[in-house]
Amino acid sequence: MIAATAALGGAALVVGLRGRGAFGSPGLQTRLRSAAALWLVAAGGFWLALQQPGFDLAQIGFFTFGWRQVGLGVLFGVLGILSVPIYIVVATKLGGTAHNAEALASLATAPLPQRLFLLVTAAVGEELIFRAVAIGGLIAAGVPHFGAIAVSLAVFVVLHRSSWGAVHLLFVGVAGALLTAAFVLGGLWAAIIAHFVVDAPMFLAGPKIADRGRRPV
Repeated sequence: MIAATAALGGAALVVGLRGRGAFGSPGLQTRLRSAAALWLVAAGGFWLALQQPGFDLAQIGFFTFGWRQVGLGVLFGVLGILSVPIYIVVATKLGGTAHNAEALASLATAPLPQRLFLLVTAAVGEELIFRAVAIGGLIAAGVPHFGAIAVSLAVFVVLHRSSWGAVHLLFVGVAGALLTAAFVLGGLWAAIIAHFVVDAPMFLAGPKIADRGRRPV
């Protein structure tokens, strides 16, 4: 229980500190500093999980990587991308915006290596925190599978609000559920691959999306 609490609580602390300006004013450098802090949380949580009785690397799929994991990761990642048009329609109907202009603007000015660092942090760091340590640690502590999944998913969604806005949580909820399904069915590597697939268009094509958003209609 300590590992999951430390991982989820640490992630919440990083988000809270960023919101209070502890990592600097909003922008690319703040995102990079908070990403580095998330790596510390992921590493610390993972280390604590390894010390926890009942936590088994095999059960979270750490040692299992093959075509099944790749296939499931790509499948759930593509499903996440395919949900974007539906999300955009719903977000528009609710009077919100389909994406966070400030976030995309900061990505648009970022060199490719920094965007790749943020992408790897999201795909690997977040999966370690919210799936491997949170779900694996809670289950090892005796929490029922459904309860562990529900807690992890709820925290994952809520902590994304400060970065992307309330309406965007619709997409985060769907994407989080798909990433969780990838983890449950294929293990950690499937979830990481799925996260890469879902986030890659935003991080790698962010500048083009931002430019398109600034063009007059």
